[in-house]
Amino acid sequence: MDDADWKILGLLQTDGRATYARLAEAAGISTASAHDRVRKLEQRGVIKGYQALVSPRAVGAAVTASVAVSERGGATYMDARDRLIALQGVEECHSVAGDESFLLKVRAQSTVALERLVWNIRSIARIERTRTMIVLSTAAERRPVDPFPDPEPPPTAVQPGEEHPELSPG
Repeated sequence: MDDADWKILGLLQTDGRATYARLAEAAGISTASAHDRVRKLEQRGVIKGYQALVSPRAVGAAVTASVAVSERGGATYMDARDRLIALQGVEECHSVAGDESFLLKVRAQSTVALERLVWNIRSIARIERTRTMIVLSTAAERRPVDPFPDPEPPPTAVQPGEEHPELSPG
């Protein structure tokens, strides 16, 4: 991806309704080129779709929380994951490394509704425990994906008996 693609993505992430003319102007390319680039970004799966961002608070989801979920040994990952994401109020479900199996982002109308959701999570077979953290305020959410620099090349391999050049004394 080049600079023009990143400029197009940056604008679309903040304004999904931007016209091709506006995208072209931001990227310094023709309107036809902007249209072609957007189509290619969609085909490659870089742009996954377009959607309205709804204010959770405006529709009654006043409580946001993160819920760490641990499974008992031998649990079937796919079954637990599918049951978790089927629960109303679960907005995100991430498989994580560490003591927990999943990290959920959930929303509820109240702490009473959040408690009911946590009990529903705990009632799923093989779920051992949950740890819930209620969000008090949100400084950043749904931030645009910024361009990543090209990855550094991997360090050169050191053969047995050789000293690593970066670790060798001056």
